[in-house]
Amino acid sequence: MPHIVVIGAGITGLTAARRLIAAGAQVTVLEAAPRVGGQLHTTRHAGIDLDVGAEAMYAAIPAPVELARELGHGEDIVPAAAGTTWIRTERGLKPLPAGFGPAGPTRLWPVLRAGVLSPAGAVRAGLEPLRGAATIDDDTSVGGLLDERFGRQVTDRLVDPLLGGLHSGDVRKLSVTAATPQLAAVARSHRSLLLRRRRPPGPGPTFVTLRGGMQSLPRALAAGLPAGTLHLDTEVVTIETGDGDRRGAAGEMAAVGDRSGGRVTVVAHDGRTWSADGVVLTTPARVAAPLLDRASPEAAAAIGALRAASVAVTLLSYPAEVADTPALAGTGLLVPSRRGQLLKAATFLSTKWPHLHGDDVSRQNGPQRFHVRASAGRIDDHRVDNLDDGELAARVHQELVDATGLSADPLEVAVHRWPRTMPQLEVGHAGRLAAATTALARDLPGVVLAGAPYVGPGLGACLRSANVAVDRCIPTHQELPA
Repeated sequence: MPHIVVIGAGITGLTAARRLIAAGAQVTVLEAAPRVGGQLHTTRHAGIDLDVGAEAMYAAIPAPVELARELGHGEDIVPAAAGTTWIRTERGLKPLPAGFGPAGPTRLWPVLRAGVLSPAGAVRAGLEPLRGAATIDDDTSVGGLLDERFGRQVTDRLVDPLLGGLHSGDVRKLSVTAATPQLAAVARSHRSLLLRRRRPPGPGPTFVTLRGGMQSLPRALAAGLPAGTLHLDTEVVTIETGDGDRRGAAGEMAAVGDRSGGRVTVVAHDGRTWSADGVVLTTPARVAAPLLDRASPEAAAAIGALRAASVAVTLLSYPAEVADTPALAGTGLLVPSRRGQLLKAATFLSTKWPHLHGDDVSRQNGPQRFHVRASAGRIDDHRVDNLDDGELAARVHQELVDATGLSADPLEVAVHRWPRTMPQLEVGHAGRLAAATTALARDLPGVVLAGAPYVGPGLGACLRSANVAVDRCIPTHQELPA
């Protein structure tokens, strides 16, 4: 069986490693950080575990929830409480309309009565069924498509705060085929997005989380790896062709000039090397491109062209009394980018997640608090980078006060930064990714890309990407477990 090196111990890399090992492959996982999880990161704040990375799983995509159950965390799954998500408008907070998702409306009447659109904007949105079939290609943006279907107000006031906030991006630059493939498929096959026949929503919650935090998943995956598989604090500096005159992971010296067919060498910052039949590369594009520059300049250039936004997550814990603030009875807040504010979204954690409020939390962790998670940072907006943690937290708090009317200062604050890690699946993304994949197949056969930097955020997308990478690393005749 082949030896596969997995670079990156996030959810994608660890899932790929688990499946490769189940197929009988020898696997080495290299992670530059001192912990596993990547953008699944749970921290202790105000006496409880809170997520500063991804905070939830989309329950309509079964794979992440099924993985949690397989790893023994089925009883830790917590459904989100039903509640209103607010949109900040010039006329105050308005509810996100029912049936409105990241890719636009599925029902018209809730959008019209939500009070987010002007009368003219509502009329324009209602004309969508008369627009005729849409034309979709890799140069079509999400915003461009929805502008044409529903008018600019729907895009600016609803799609931008929801989808744009999710991606920290510009919806008029995000590719409809890469960022919202389901929307692209529907637009290609139906004359109207509103009149298409839709499946009724299934029972149960839309979003769920884990009682101990989302980092429980990668921790459980790492705990299941064979001893000696995972190497933390191991930064990879380059990926080269062949074995060359280098010492392998077990200490053996390869013959000078040995270029075993199709093998590659992975070199770490401390000089250690691993000779491999394949590599699953899951790091952010800004990290991956320099690793490939020597052996595949064309792939490195294509990957280097993939942009990513910097994001900062601020945890703010307030006195429990602020729960009486009417706006905080909702589950969260979305802010359109055109308002020019630092804050792009906030989750009212103590309202949204039942395990984060109530007497049980108080008894176990001391005085009860009301916890808010605030997110700031969008592509091409560098204010997050230019503010220190104290300034950032103060700005975010004041914008929360202005939006919700909460009347207390936070008792505890923590800021976690994610520099250039939010991938931008912009127009032309599929072409850039195809160019990188083609160059790798030619220059470094066996090296495959996987994970959020290339397929976008979302645990479901990351798990699918891991499975695709495994299938490419193992001969097609090999029977693999699901």
